[in-house]
Amino acid sequence: MDQTSKTMSHENAPHEHAVEHAAHSGDQLSRWVAVFTAILAALSGLLHYQEGVLQTQALISKNDAVLLQSKASDQWNYYQAQSNKGHLMELAAETAPPEKQAYYRDQISKYEERKKETAAKAHQIEQQVEDANRQSESRQHPQHMFGQALALISVAISLAAVTSLTGSRKLFVVAGLTGLAGVAVALLGFLHL
Repeated sequence: MDQTSKTMSHENAPHEHAVEHAAHSGDQLSRWVAVFTAILAALSGLLHYQEGVLQTQALISKNDAVLLQSKASDQWNYYQAQSNKGHLMELAAETAPPEKQAYYRDQISKYEERKKETAAKAHQIEQQVEDANRQSESRQHPQHMFGQALALISVAISLAAVTSLTGSRKLFVVAGLTGLAGVAVALLGFLHL
C-alpha cells in the first residue's frame, strides 16, 4: 500500500473506532434488554401460575359458601316445618279433650327442642358460609395484585422490545422502572397470601 492509502486509513480510523464503539455499546444494551426481558418473562410465568391457583382457590371457597348456604336454608326450612307442627299441636291441645292435652303438650315440647337444635345447626352452618366467603375474598385480593403486576411487567417487556429497536437508553430506564413497579406489586401480593 502506498503512503496516501495508509494516511487515509489512519484518517478513517477515529471514525471507524466511533462506529465500532457505538455498535459495541448497542450490543451491550441489547444484551441487557435480553436479560431483563428473560427475567421478567420468567417472573410473569410464575405470577400467571400463582394467579391461576388463587383464582381456583377463590372459586372453590365461593362454591363451598354457596353449598353451605343451601344447607343452612334447608335447616331453616326444617326449623319452619317444626314450628308449623308445634303450632298445630298448640291448636290441637286447645281443642282436645283434657285427657289428650298432655300428649299434645309433650309434642309441643318435642317440636320446641327440635327447633332449638335446628336453629343451632343453621347458625353453625351460616358461620361456615361466612368463613368460606372470607376465605374466597382473601384469595381475590392478592390475585388482583398479581394481575396488576402482570400488566406492569407486560408493559415493561413491550418497552424493552421497543428499546431493542431504537437503542434508547432512556426508554430502557423507563422499562426498568415499570418492571420494578411490577415486581413491587407482585411482592405485595405475595405478602398478602
